[in-house]
Amino acid sequence: MSFMPIEEIHGDHLLKPQKAVAVSLEQIDLSQLLNQVHEPIYHIVIKPWLGKTVIEVKTQHQLLMFDATDLKPITPITESMVIKVLTSNLIPGLQVDSIKRLTETPSEARGRQAPLWQVQLEGAENARIYISELNGEIVAKRTDQWRLFDFMWMLHIMDYENRSDFNHPLLYLTALSAFVFTFTGFMLLFFSFKRKRPNKPQ
Repeated sequence: MSFMPIEEIHGDHLLKPQKAVAVSLEQIDLSQLLNQVHEPIYHIVIKPWLGKTVIEVKTQHQLLMFDATDLKPITPITESMVIKVLTSNLIPGLQVDSIKRLTETPSEARGRQAPLWQVQLEGAENARIYISELNGEIVAKRTDQWRLFDFMWMLHIMDYENRSDFNHPLLYLTALSAFVFTFTGFMLLFFSFKRKRPNKPQ
């Protein structure tokens, strides 16, 4: 696992470096969002997205995104928008093989909220990009190298279901067993040396 560059494990080499973009807060009337959302707002993020300023709104039941200039809803993200996100982020030379909309989160994108757009890329890495339908963000990048790392991580922490919990009874039992075997090994080594100690001459 240590031999694998972590940047490649994360799939960062699939994306172009992104420059910081200033976001203008002028002419943004957040009070008007209440008329659009119709429920209490718990979280607001103002960010750049595809060359425009957008407002991401989170409520108790949903995640929405609006154009900051006219407060028109942008979400849910369509396939044509997904293509624009890919064009803006993928490095030159990568080709899209297929695009699918998923209503359930696949195991390799666990922890991400469905619905998602799954983008299969051409190439030997079997790379997949996952884009959230809720806010248009790239939420996961998966390659065969990541899948190998994930398999080794599963064996390492012994969480064969979610591959994220290293505080479970199986790992505790294995660690305790290793400690007991190590301790008894040292004890046997100590007594074996003690028995082999030569007697002092008379």
